[in-house]
Amino acid sequence: EGRVVEATRLPKEGGSEALLGFGPGTHTVFLVPLLVQARLRGVVLVLIGSDLSEDRKAILEALGREIALALESAALAEEVHRRKSEERFRSLVQNSSDVVAVVGVDGVTHYVSPAVERILGYKPQDAIDHSVFMPPIMHPEDIDRVRRVFAGLIGSPGASATAYFRLRHADGRWIHVEAIAKNLLYDPSIDGIVVNYRDITERKTFEEQLRYQAFHDPLTDLPNRALFIDRLRHALVRLKRRKKLVAVLFLDLDNFKLVNDSLGHEAGDMLLVSVAQRLQGCLRAEDTAARFGGDEFTILLEDVTHTGDAVRVANQITRALKAPFAFEGREVFINTSIGIALSTSGRERPTDLLRNADAALYRAKASGKAACEVFDAAMNTLALERLDLEADLRRAIERGELAVHYQPQLELLTGRIAGWEALVRWMHPERGLIPPPTFLSIAEERGLITQIGNLVLEEACHQAKEWQEERHPAAATSLKMSVNISARQLQRPDELVREVVRVLEETGLAPDTLVLEITESMIMEDAEYNVDVLGRLKDLGVRVAVDDFGTGYSNLAYLKRFPMDMLKVDKSFVNGLGENPEDTAIVEAVISLARALGLTTVAEGIETTEQLERLRELGCELGQGYYFSRALPAYEASALLLAPSGHHAKGRR
Repeated sequence: EGRVVEATRLPKEGGSEALLGFGPGTHTVFLVPLLVQARLRGVVLVLIGSDLSEDRKAILEALGREIALALESAALAEEVHRRKSEERFRSLVQNSSDVVAVVGVDGVTHYVSPAVERILGYKPQDAIDHSVFMPPIMHPEDIDRVRRVFAGLIGSPGASATAYFRLRHADGRWIHVEAIAKNLLYDPSIDGIVVNYRDITERKTFEEQLRYQAFHDPLTDLPNRALFIDRLRHALVRLKRRKKLVAVLFLDLDNFKLVNDSLGHEAGDMLLVSVAQRLQGCLRAEDTAARFGGDEFTILLEDVTHTGDAVRVANQITRALKAPFAFEGREVFINTSIGIALSTSGRERPTDLLRNADAALYRAKASGKAACEVFDAAMNTLALERLDLEADLRRAIERGELAVHYQPQLELLTGRIAGWEALVRWMHPERGLIPPPTFLSIAEERGLITQIGNLVLEEACHQAKEWQEERHPAAATSLKMSVNISARQLQRPDELVREVVRVLEETGLAPDTLVLEITESMIMEDAEYNVDVLGRLKDLGVRVAVDDFGTGYSNLAYLKRFPMDMLKVDKSFVNGLGENPEDTAIVEAVISLARALGLTTVAEGIETTEQLERLRELGCELGQGYYFSRALPAYEASALLLAPSGHHAKGRR
């Protein structure tokens, strides 16, 4: 029946594979029979190391039919070429599975074989004495092209040509055919152009499917990177003939990885599909939205009159994506950062425009995410510097150039050092001290932050244990060591818990002297999920502090549920103490809230005596800042530990 069959499994040693010329190993042989006029004329043998899927079997079966038809066509053409008489010719064509037609120089059909009824649904007599170039029969878009092929044949006796075109089936469908035409006008028994054609609609359908899959994202059904670049290239060519602009928007979903890690990849895929649908709803028919990879999307806007048009579309997209997405009974909120680049001349390469849009996207993310930036020339310089800095950072990690410094946290009433916050520093061999926000943002984006975070955790715990063993007067076992946890670490709780357990066991540090600091905004990205994550950390015996408190949007209902020990008041509020009534009110409210929840408060960024005195009056227990000391290398911090209590208020700035 023309179906793929499994013949046998070849043995590992000797046997059939030796006869067939294949090497050792277990293989499966599949046979595709080649049936010509219901007779077996051969097989296609497929040798593979695994089973075939149903889709691949279907493709092989279609290939078998194509080969059989080709064999039949070749045999028929050979027979026609060497036929001895018109009777023999007619005997052959009457039984052919392909349609055989004889067409005059005027394009009128003089003869057509019975196969036309099977392929096109017409009786043979209904097709005779009609021109093949009439629109009802041949597709209007193919007529001129086929006429040119036909005209070329007429002046070349014995010549052959192949053409592809569409013919209308009796039921109205268009059938794709492959035709081989031969000029036999010189043969008195034929006196015409012999056209041998067959139905290749199935093959065309497969080709179209493969072509579509090659240029579209299988998840969102949007154009993929290859198709987007191709359309951008054509848009730039057209731009040279027009006075309007071409704009490229580069989008990146902020914190998309959090959705994947917390809700699973299936929810992440659903979110990407929904985002794709909303993007298309913001665009015109002539615009192109594509999935560039991961959670990155690109948009091509043609016929743009000025930069404001692109910014308007970007703002529309931002608004469309701000509406919540509903998955598994919960609402998910997503923001997007957008970079815009415009071409005014059409001389740019597609890669240039995409690079510029990507540079603008980086600027948007660096400015706080959920933002939109338009490319300017200075961004190229910044992008190159960032690439260099990333390469240097990778080498710095490998070479141990990153150092951990320690900023003391003091009891505000007594001046005694109660703990330290471990802070990473990078002294670049050529550029000098690199500000932490600069290189930590690169580390976060490039997946290096977990490696750096683990490095700081391990070094800080070793140092805390060393201070305790040296028995500094202020280094009782109650001395705390605070370590910051990044968003990426929090998103991988299993890895984080394993690393904390490993470091505590390796250093012998008491768990209750380790404080893990997590920013309020990180916790509230997915509060329900993070309640469980923090609970797992607390189960280890470590303490948890909420950093930068007051800058986020904590829900008090969740705040009660978070298993935490400390609230750290953000420096931005401490700065306004005694000067800005609103800041003073916020700090007072945070301290009161912490007291009600049984939490310790730590004020960050203390720089003046007035701030210190006001915090004491409000009942804040701990504080840190340049008023006491900057972050110090371990050897300087050790010296500070030896200073008598109360002598740290005017420490090292």
